[in-house]
Amino acid sequence: MIVLVIMGIAATVVIPPLQSGYRAREVRSTVRAMAGTLRAMQSDAVRTGKVQSLILDPIRNQVWFTPVHVEYLGNVAQIRQLRGGEFQPGGGVQVNFYPNGSTSGLAIWISDRERPGDAGFVVRLDPLIGLVTVRDAAS
Repeated sequence: MIVLVIMGIAATVVIPPLQSGYRAREVRSTVRAMAGTLRAMQSDAVRTGKVQSLILDPIRNQVWFTPVHVEYLGNVAQIRQLRGGEFQPGGGVQVNFYPNGSTSGLAIWISDRERPGDAGFVVRLDPLIGLVTVRDAAS
């Protein structure tokens, strides 16, 4: 009986930090994937010589790479805010990547759904040279 009580106490102490760590890893993974996608889209535009487009939909928490390929960001990470790009009628934002390496520019705030809006990360896409940077949203 004592062993079960000790295990119960240990579980209540250990499980919340493990869940918090899992959620933080999921957000970081989504941010890295978003930065990688932006870099790949720019590279494809330069390589093919054709304009590439990406649509971000913060309402549905989705990213559209092509008219048929959609990626859902999952249940943990959420697009909190978008700045830049071209507004779409459905509430999304379109970002264009041009063959000369420039883009229409974008800043994406991504954070945990259960954390305050100022926590998380900002992924920025420079409009002039297409440089992708990631930083803490709090800084």
